Amino acid sequence: MHILLSKKIARFLLISVVFVFALMVTLNHPKTKQMSEQYLTPYLPPSLYPIAKVSVEEQRRMQQEEEEAEIKQSLEEAAIRNATNSAIKEKIKSYGGNETTLGYMVPSYINHRGSPPKACFVSLITEQDSMTQILLSIDEVQGKFNKDFAYPWVFISQGKIDDTKKEMIYQAMTDSMNGNSEVIDIKFAEIPEDEWTYPDWIDQNKAADSLIALVNIPDGDSRAVRYKARYLAGFFWRHPILDEFDWYWRVDPGIKLYCDIGYDLFRWMQDSGKVFGFTLSRSEAKEANDKIWDTTKKFGKDFPKFISENNFKAFITEKGSDNFNNCEFTSNFEIGNLNFYRSPAYKKFFEYIDKEGGIFYWKWTESIIHTIGLSMLLPKDKIHFFENIGFHYGKYDNCPMNDDIWEQYKCNCDQGNDFTFKKESCGGHYFDILKRDKPEGWDHVS
Repeated sequence: MHILLSKKIARFLLISVVFVFALMVTLNHPKTKQMSEQYLTPYLPPSLYPIAKVSVEEQRRMQQEEEEAEIKQSLEEAAIRNATNSAIKEKIKSYGGNETTLGYMVPSYINHRGSPPKACFVSLITEQDSMTQILLSIDEVQGKFNKDFAYPWVFISQGKIDDTKKEMIYQAMTDSMNGNSEVIDIKFAEIPEDEWTYPDWIDQNKAADSLIALVNIPDGDSRAVRYKARYLAGFFWRHPILDEFDWYWRVDPGIKLYCDIGYDLFRWMQDSGKVFGFTLSRSEAKEANDKIWDTTKKFGKDFPKFISENNFKAFITEKGSDNFNNCEFTSNFEIGNLNFYRSPAYKKFFEYIDKEGGIFYWKWTESIIHTIGLSMLLPKDKIHFFENIGFHYGKYDNCPMNDDIWEQYKCNCDQGNDFTFKKESCGGHYFDILKRDKPEGWDHVS
């Protein structure tokens, strides 16, 4: 009885070993394939030899095909990279080298196999900003646009954001994505202290006099506003946290979007070859911009290679003259290519402007500095007016006056409040320069 039981156990163990080896062969385990051929196959019943042999050969064939496919894919990807790099070099060369703004930006317009643009939202948070207003802006952008695209957010703050505020931001994002926190990407960073103060060459007594002299214009007596202007004009795009991105959409606390944006604005900017997009423009107080045009013209004489041949100088000058008109793209809404600011041309332009001291001695804002830089260093067709977004900030509204656009994008705003063609706006000037048709009823808006 014991002998019979032992034989049954031995047979069971042998069958188990055979099964395990067969399973491992099926799973394409390289070591067991060799072991099975050497130790297992000779002991199988003759009727199973062909099956074992076919199985091993089939596994070898499949492995060989996989290796060949991997090699082929690797070669194809290398060929694509080489072709892409070659195309990039030729494109840069056609723009006059990578010292030009267009030449420098070429790589960021390459569509890498349909992958999304390297883009993010950038929100600057200062000590004066209300958390309520920040959360409202997040809700607006997520609800009207980013719930469909899940682009990351970057919050750059004056000082550290505490954990409670971070949690509030995370919760707002999570709620906007119907509780799906896995698609949320949020980054936090701080403004370096040496970029939020007077630079060494500024005469602080003269700067203090400016705060008194300009007290009658909006924020004319604010030192913090000047720190912010300098940072946004010349430093935010240098922050290491933005190094991985080519595109940004600036989101200020308290903004509102009126229309449902059903398409990817970043992708559209990239595929259309645009560099900068805006929704509002206006004429800044003349006292704030004293000397900036003289400084710009001097820059053009000192660095003529940076001035674009087909530039948009007409937007920032009076019709038929070379006189500065103080027009600016309002910076509370900006969608742009970060590599424009990183280009040698804009860096040199900002350095030139910064050394003049006008940010502190007068009130040169990031809006006017960006506008002049964009208008002089780029061809005019690289700047785009978005008339299908619907945007509100402060006392200004952009509401599509074209009825078809208003209906298509389900806009929820009063067209009579649109600022584009009002007297203080530079929107009409923009349309005139580009010879664009104005929407019906534009001249009825006062």
